[in-house]
Amino acid sequence: MKKILYIAIAIVTACTFSSCSQDLLEIPQKGVIAWDDFYNNSPESAEQAAIAVYQSVGQMYTTSVGFGAGVGWCIAPAHFVLTNAPSDDTYYGSGNKGDHVFGLEINEYRETFSSTSDVIGQNYLICYQLIRSCNLVLENFDGTDAVSRQALADARFFRALAHLHLATFWGDPVLVETTLTGAERPENTPHAEVLQFCIDEFDAASKDLPSKSGLNDKKLAVRPTKEAALAFKGKAQIFAGDYAGAKTSLKAVISSGKYALVPGEEMINLFAMAGDGNQEKILDLNFVDFPGVSMTGKSHFQKNSSCYWRDLKAMPSMLIQPIGWGGGGNPSISFVEAIVANEGDSYRRKAWIRSYEEVIADFDYDALPGATADEKLHSDKVGLSAAMYYGNCGWFSLKFAPRRSDLVNNSTTNTQEDQTVMRYAEVLLLYAEACAQTGDNDGLQYLNMIAERAGAPTYSSLTLDNVKKEKRFEMYLEGTRFPDLVRWGDAPAVLGEQGKYVPSFVDNFATTGVHKAELVNDPAITNYNTVYGFKAGKNERMPFPFSEIQKNENMKQNPGWN
Repeated sequence: MKKILYIAIAIVTACTFSSCSQDLLEIPQKGVIAWDDFYNNSPESAEQAAIAVYQSVGQMYTTSVGFGAGVGWCIAPAHFVLTNAPSDDTYYGSGNKGDHVFGLEINEYRETFSSTSDVIGQNYLICYQLIRSCNLVLENFDGTDAVSRQALADARFFRALAHLHLATFWGDPVLVETTLTGAERPENTPHAEVLQFCIDEFDAASKDLPSKSGLNDKKLAVRPTKEAALAFKGKAQIFAGDYAGAKTSLKAVISSGKYALVPGEEMINLFAMAGDGNQEKILDLNFVDFPGVSMTGKSHFQKNSSCYWRDLKAMPSMLIQPIGWGGGGNPSISFVEAIVANEGDSYRRKAWIRSYEEVIADFDYDALPGATADEKLHSDKVGLSAAMYYGNCGWFSLKFAPRRSDLVNNSTTNTQEDQTVMRYAEVLLLYAEACAQTGDNDGLQYLNMIAERAGAPTYSSLTLDNVKKEKRFEMYLEGTRFPDLVRWGDAPAVLGEQGKYVPSFVDNFATTGVHKAELVNDPAITNYNTVYGFKAGKNERMPFPFSEIQKNENMKQNPGWN
């Protein structure tokens, strides 16, 4: 019997591979490489094994849900839904309250959200697929050459990243340090032990990873670096409550001088190709147009850009046109009110979210070339195309809206901007928190650096409440809000009525002649749930997939879940 490794062209990088094992006759096959030949401890083999790891990392952030597991073009990436939908900053809007239930049930804490959720299953699976890819590298190369040392350090970094994601959302996941056989049935690993593993692994990886040559080193912005490992080590230390240790790790990143915030006027481009690998990026995943390969670039929200900007007669010229369905990622009333009260028309507010009226007035439209803002607000060629926009309070997210300028060549739907895993802004906010938790005023300058760049008011004192406030505004839709509320102990109070009321808005343009969003408050046509809200003792942790509990009698389900 031979184990065969198939080499294939990849979407995320130049190439990737997947592995399988089957009984074969001793007949040479074309297009395959024998397992022992592939994992031969050579630099060439190490490079190919590292590519497999990067392909798994890409899948962690882009594997989609909506019409079945692993369908790459559907609706929304599971990672985005899991990390953002449970928070108070967003509505997972859609066509109606029965559409896209996979996101709505998480966002509204519906009773239908369970361990059989496709979002849960996909997130859990892709984390362990990444861990397996990393373990194969760590078990088959000895690091005697520079290429394999880099591959080992990358694998250690990404294995820790996957475990950190699992610990953050599931609490006590299985810690997997070796490739498992099908017969093994491992038990849950205590949360603190998983976090310590992550801390140790990030620390070990930092010793073998390179540092960027300077602020504008884009080549190393898309690979783990020494500073990236220290940044994630600091994040894991904060999650573990080791604030003193976190200060040391995070201050090393700050003191390196290899990263800086982009100017406020450039915030609008942070998540477009114009911002790929810039001085603020601790780690980007590089998506490129690879001619001759189908499905290149990013396609989850891109092919469904109406996930942010649905039900409009026309899209702004800067954005790709809506295809398919969507609605996830609309800002909540509480987020809108908070950020507008804090900073009004700041660089940050206008880079992150726009009102319905701003959507119409502030952008150019192909349908209205050269039109003034007033002309657009009075035109029937733009505005809401549906009778009502469900799950939207009259504001739209611009932060990740896909742009025409980022499209893959000869495509109208796939874009190739990088996937940002961590920004320098998060490092500064984590350091400020660690300082606030230890009574160290050194963090105030970095907290104010974030606020000043945003065009927002600065702070006169470093308090945990100020850090919480600023982090909510800065990290909008970047997957940090829900875990933060849980670990701060704020989730029951902040999320207790999440999903009770999900707003919708209408535009009475037909009768008024001017576009203006008006909330729908009629219970007969908008959404008032009878079961809703974060439940203390349950929703701090996600359920382990039902299929995993069924297959592994040694795993314990999280409290409150079946």
